[in-house]
Amino acid sequence: MAHSDTKMGHGASTVALALLCALGLGACSSVGSRKLAPPAETFALTQAAVDRGEYRLQIGDRLNIKFPYQPRSNQELPVRPDGRISLDVTGEIVAEGMTPHELEQTIKEKASQRLRDPEVVVIVTSVGDRRAYVGGEVGRPGFVTIQDGMTPLQAVLAAGGFKDTAKKDSVLYIARGATGIYQASRVDLEDVVENGVPETVRLTGNDVVFVPATRIANLNTFVDQYIRKVLPVESRAGATAPLLP
Repeated sequence: MAHSDTKMGHGASTVALALLCALGLGACSSVGSRKLAPPAETFALTQAAVDRGEYRLQIGDRLNIKFPYQPRSNQELPVRPDGRISLDVTGEIVAEGMTPHELEQTIKEKASQRLRDPEVVVIVTSVGDRRAYVGGEVGRPGFVTIQDGMTPLQAVLAAGGFKDTAKKDSVLYIARGATGIYQASRVDLEDVVENGVPETVRLTGNDVVFVPATRIANLNTFVDQYIRKVLPVESRAGATAPLLP
């Protein structure tokens, strides 16, 4: 299990880094030079252009797909991590983001090549966990399960909290809108922690919270983390002074 978790962690990191690169945010040093949208604007994208009265399928949802007049074609299966399902009579279909009714129509159209006048019913038998990726300078980078109303700070805490090297005032919040397009914003979680400023966004499935590293702002902390805990040097000024820039 540990090996599997390690592979998942590496895979999650690769996905997150690819997403950051696609946004032009792959290097922490370049983040400060790019003007990002306000967090509330990015959060609004996840709420816009979607009829919240109709449920849209997500990764991990389990579906019971019935063919009333061809019951041998019935299948029960989950929406895979790539957002697809695979049926014997249709092959692969991208189900993520569709309503059950839209998926019914798509299956009906594709299945008609092999079945005569198929009728299709899609039933969502269980809803999969909503997950967000939390990466960068946190204790346990990886996916966290989103609880209702979860904020970026709560997600960071669920991922082990900030490392001492975290740049808490410049955390990246990356969300995918209803159209599938990602947008990034910078959120000041230091202001939230230090001053109790309310957070303006709530996480939804597939969001990314990326905590960049600070430059060496505190040399004493840097020496404690990367020198004293690694090299056999004493805490005397004379021993550490030659190691400082």
